[in-house]
Amino acid sequence: MRILMIFSALIVATEATVEAGSFRRYRRTPSVSTTPAPAAVQVQKESTVDRSGSSTTATKNSDDGLAEVNAARTKRGLRPFLPDPLLYQAARTCAKIRSTNRIEGHLSNDFAHLPSGSSATSAGCGALEPSWGWGTCCTYDNYTYAGAAWLMGADGKRYMHLFVR
Repeated sequence: MRILMIFSALIVATEATVEAGSFRRYRRTPSVSTTPAPAAVQVQKESTVDRSGSSTTATKNSDDGLAEVNAARTKRGLRPFLPDPLLYQAARTCAKIRSTNRIEGHLSNDFAHLPSGSSATSAGCGALEPSWGWGTCCTYDNYTYAGAAWLMGADGKRYMHLFVR
């Protein structure tokens, strides 16, 4: 009788283990939501005076989003990316194409816009309302060099692009 009880207990424990999934020897890290949390973004205003003498205020696009990317990385304890002017140039070109055509995802070939003599391992892009802050893939990945840019689209979204290597 005792053997039958032990055997029954082993069967129940085995079924519970199978349903729970495989055993992991490493400590799981808490998952991070892929939905970016809203963050304040400062949009610079530029005042100009036209030929009629009236003053206008226009939103100025960020020529370089790398400072924003590095600030997000620093908040997570990651080292900042080093700037690469050629990757910035490619990011700016892609952001311009995407904002003009309201393309929220990648272009058919982001890497076709890399200048001659440059290379990138990966690219990230995003199109979000300004209140969301920076939101692209590769922001928190382990690369060394990067170029980032964003342009405001006519639809009010920031079209962000990031190249890394």
